[in-house]
Amino acid sequence: MAPCEIRYGLLVRPAWELRAIPVGTWLVLPCRAEPVLYVAAGNGRKDTIVVVRRDGHWRLLWRGAELDGGHLGVAARHIAAGTAV
Repeated sequence: MAPCEIRYGLLVRPAWELRAIPVGTWLVLPCRAEPVLYVAAGNGRKDTIVVVRRDGHWRLLWRGAELDGGHLGVAARHIAAGTAV
């Protein structure tokens, strides 16, 4: 799988889980850049979530935190709890 496809897959599952909570999400697929997930924050703004490869592992970056890309359900619950604040 190409990096864009991996990043897309790593953003779709948390987006789907956040939607079920419900937390609003927007998955953006730019034509010449990597995919980005936006999450509705409690204060009306949109937080950005991006996926990076660091030290051989995929990580979700959100509000300065690095969340494990191998545990997307846990990451989604962490993000959901943070958006309520």
